Amino acid sequence: MNYQNVAIARQPIVDNKLSTIAYELLYRRDAQAMDADVYDQVGATAQVITTSLLDLGLHNLVGSGKAFVNFPRGYLINPSGVPLPKEHTVIEVLETAGFDAVLLASLRRWHGAGFKLALDDFVFEPKLSPFVEIADYVKLDMKALGKEAFHKQVEMLKPFKVKLIAEKVETWEDYHFAKLLEVDYYQGYFFEKPESISRKASRVNQMTLLQLMAAMMKASDLSISELESIVSQDIGLVHKLLKYLNSPMTGLMASVDSLRLAIMLIGIDQLKAITNLLLMSEMTADREALQSQVLLRAKHAELFAKKRQYANEDRYFLAGMLSLIDVCVGIDLDTILSELPLPLEFTSAIVERSGRVGYTLDLIEAYEKQRPIKAPEDVTLLAETYTEAVKWVEGFRSSL
Repeated sequence: MNYQNVAIARQPIVDNKLSTIAYELLYRRDAQAMDADVYDQVGATAQVITTSLLDLGLHNLVGSGKAFVNFPRGYLINPSGVPLPKEHTVIEVLETAGFDAVLLASLRRWHGAGFKLALDDFVFEPKLSPFVEIADYVKLDMKALGKEAFHKQVEMLKPFKVKLIAEKVETWEDYHFAKLLEVDYYQGYFFEKPESISRKASRVNQMTLLQLMAAMMKASDLSISELESIVSQDIGLVHKLLKYLNSPMTGLMASVDSLRLAIMLIGIDQLKAITNLLLMSEMTADREALQSQVLLRAKHAELFAKKRQYANEDRYFLAGMLSLIDVCVGIDLDTILSELPLPLEFTSAIVERSGRVGYTLDLIEAYEKQRPIKAPEDVTLLAETYTEAVKWVEGFRSSL
């Protein structure tokens, strides 16, 4: 089996009795890294989740407690499914996420789905009350605020039904001050620095993930047998899925003696979520600009199709993404697509630019490369949808 080294860091969150009630899970590029050194927020979050769930085991990291995980704005607004157990997960929203109406609506959906929410590095002001009302925790940075501002923040937040966490607690004096203010929980170097955990983990082949993604896009005629045949090609993926099922946090009550049974127990929705996470964490993890380019073309094609009221607009997103997949994996486009379980007309649309999908891709690429476009109405619509696509990508890739 092909292995790679994976790493993650965890820092405890403690109560007034100094008992650990949760851990914040932090991205680490490798075991020697002393800090996050994040170059891709979306990819970093995906790696934290996949490493926790599929490599190290979330139960081994947090026990029966909770995992606090930083989510970038893109994840919060455009979730593609997160296979984290709701009972053990707290989604952290940083101050740079952009506290607007779009984010509020998205957080309400997460809250309604059963996830706990924490507002990290938060600075309260009255207009942000709707965010505090749906939060379960608010984390206040003692070092950044200073004692006076920290005290004011605690007093302003006490009327809300929210647990307060003092973070960046670095000295006994910090801890004593926060404790006098009756803060609920604490986190910082005074208790423990982030602990790095590393081990070897199975590697997943990108082509297998691409094949699996394409198969699951064909929802109308999807079969367990087809999924089984794809997953079985890659022992690394089989290993990760079985480790996921073996976690006590999945609630699995039966032994698994076949890949078919494993896929059925995981379920299509969770399998889609795991596949998306693995793709985001591996496919363009070291190439932030390339990931943005892929997302921009895919979203531009989808939005253009939507404005034109074309049927099956999700096919246009996939077509836009796959039209650049040769650049991502370094294999000829014909070869890649021939190995994916795609309808022949869909493959032809991407390679030969046939049909409505192919015509849309031609227009999108012509606009990207500033080539002449005959119809003025196409130019107008392309400009409009391109602007929308850029905003969507910026939101998706916003910094933590």
